Amino acid sequence: MSRVAAVKANPEAAAVSAGKWADVSYTAANAPAMELPPVVPARLGGATPAFPRDRWVWLNVWATWCVPCVKEMPMMEQWKAQLLGEGLAVDLWYLSVDEQEKVLGNFLQQRPAMAPGISLRLKDFALLAAWLTKYQLDPGEAAIPIHLLIAPGGKVRYIHVGQLGEADYRVLKELMQ
Repeated sequence: MSRVAAVKANPEAAAVSAGKWADVSYTAANAPAMELPPVVPARLGGATPAFPRDRWVWLNVWATWCVPCVKEMPMMEQWKAQLLGEGLAVDLWYLSVDEQEKVLGNFLQQRPAMAPGISLRLKDFALLAAWLTKYQLDPGEAAIPIHLLIAPGGKVRYIHVGQLGEADYRVLKELMQ
């Protein structure tokens, strides 16, 4: 059984603290700067912009073959719109760890609503382990999807490993306020 499928979420659970929701969390004082590994645009003609410094960035690490990753994307897009509607400045970025550019390109071409907006692909899959380690994730344990919350100013504050569920919206909103 995978880590993602091992525990059923309890939507009536009380508010979850950052320590319980995040697999890794940092204080504002000890948070590392966000540095993407070498990436390329996931879509033909796409760009690789710099991280905005004036808002939260929610970085979703995913792959086309990861069923939980694909399943949660529409919900994440709804949450982003909801957060923006509630006055919280947040961007949602996608980082695919698909090794084959053509597989990702075909997937996105057939499903244009998936990973809209800023969508990137890891340029060299061999660099993933070192990048995860930099943010205190064990490459052997950290299954995708992985969610990184980067605070205004560009510092990584919270990392959640695994699929999100409906109850996670409240936590995400609290962490980004």
